[in-house]
Amino acid sequence: MKNLVVVCLGILVTVSAAVPAHSQRQEVSPFVQAKRIGDPPAQQFYLLSTSVRDYAIRHDGLGEVLVNVRKKNFQLKVGFNSRIERLYFFEYEGDLLLLYEAGASGYLARFDQKTKTIKGTTDLKEDFEPPLLKNQSLIFTDGTVVSL
Repeated sequence: MKNLVVVCLGILVTVSAAVPAHSQRQEVSPFVQAKRIGDPPAQQFYLLSTSVRDYAIRHDGLGEVLVNVRKKNFQLKVGFNSRIERLYFFEYEGDLLLLYEAGASGYLARFDQKTKTIKGTTDLKEDFEPPLLKNQSLIFTDGTVVSL
């Protein structure tokens, strides 16, 4: 009986150490990294799917969405001679938020999935980490806050 209590206590301590306390839980960004096809210096494409459509975005910022049987193109802001190095996305209130690094800059674009147009683009620092969403704002690790 004594051995059983020791074994149960050992298991309890192990499980307690593996499960973080509620107050210590680290928050996770809602942004998801888009799948990249191809390697530099050749053309690269970023593929992503939302609840509304599937998208393909080329390394130079040219995006494409299939609407019925026709393709609709859009252009993301990318600096001169720059390439998109990484791209994250998140659906917010029906819009598609695109967070990406191109050259020495980072950008956050808000894309209207109904009209298939860019509503606006915000410049960011290039070394961003995907932000947290709090109170209708994006909070970046460097302290930058972008209101949605």
